Amino acid sequence: MQESKLNEPLVIPSRDVTHLTSRDVTHSLKHQKSVLVGNRRLSASTNQGSTTSEDVQSQTVLENTYQLEPFPHQHFSVKRIREIIKSVFIQKLENIKYSSDGFRLLSIQLSEQIKTQVKQDLSFNNRYKIVVMVTMGPKHSQAIQIASRCMWYTPTDKFASWEFSSETFFAVGVVFGLYYE
Repeated sequence: MQESKLNEPLVIPSRDVTHLTSRDVTHSLKHQKSVLVGNRRLSASTNQGSTTSEDVQSQTVLENTYQLEPFPHQHFSVKRIREIIKSVFIQKLENIKYSSDGFRLLSIQLSEQIKTQVKQDLSFNNRYKIVVMVTMGPKHSQAIQIASRCMWYTPTDKFASWEFSSETFFAVGVVFGLYYE
């Protein structure tokens, strides 16, 4: 990189941008007021000491670990997740009568609470994408079938479900744990 005076921006030609790392830009901003990278101007904020950019958003980039499968102690426990769904359903739905107006919001709240508890349970392993689906409806002497389809890798991807039934409604909770790198 080029050395320049403090008042002038450091100019980095477009052809050198592919070799430029965020560490280079951060280091340059400590010593310069602004850096020109190709046609973008990066500037250092003097009052907070943070790096800002008009058209570049900062993003944390993590290196790949090449871990394609979870360790044996990190697998998605279907039994534990089923217990979480069961406890949330019993706690929230035990003494409720069906009403179509309130159940839309209730199903959203239930899915968020289940997702939060599952993520807390899997806190040691954040490589699972958690998808929660709660389906609720009235009982009117009819049958219902619920199905879902997705790409699945059997050794690591799992799901847990639990059904709740009362005199006036039913609820089905399904939690999918999809392992990703």
